[in-house]
Amino acid sequence: MTKQSTLSLILLLIISLGCRSLEDLSDTKEQQIEDEINKKEVPHLSFKETYYVSAYAEIKGLEKRKRTPCITVLNLRNPSLSDTLYFTKVDYYNSNAELIERHIKEEGVIELTPLKSAEFVIEKNINESNGSHIIVEYGGVTPPKNKALIEAVNIGNFSQHGFSFKSDVVQIHE
Repeated sequence: MTKQSTLSLILLLIISLGCRSLEDLSDTKEQQIEDEINKKEVPHLSFKETYYVSAYAEIKGLEKRKRTPCITVLNLRNPSLSDTLYFTKVDYYNSNAELIERHIKEEGVIELTPLKSAEFVIEKNINESNGSHIIVEYGGVTPPKNKALIEAVNIGNFSQHGFSFKSDVVQIHE
């Protein structure tokens, strides 16, 4: 993929989200998500699950000393036609298990009604190491018929060649 193809793909993503620039994308989506989180109160959840998502702040290139930064896009989806899901935690940790960013405040919640989704963009950070982590927690007032779909895509480029790959998502049982 050429640099122009990569830029075209990013621009297409920005346009599809109704934004005019990358800054607009970040500001608009962050404000929408923050508004949604602050409006809702966490209901009593009788069902709760926690998931681990691998993320990559950077990866090694062909030259072992050179690292290439990545952006991780975390997507949370409610595939149900009838149940509402409540996301209570989206925490981003570095490879030293230090909390870098809490996307949902302690008392906050993201309410995803049927077929709704939410997205978080974790910007590249050249000071990070390769193994970053995201912890996602969600639940429901009753056990949902369909569990949440949690996906993460890591995006970056080597010189003029863009790349993307999907991360693993694993349920945590503790």
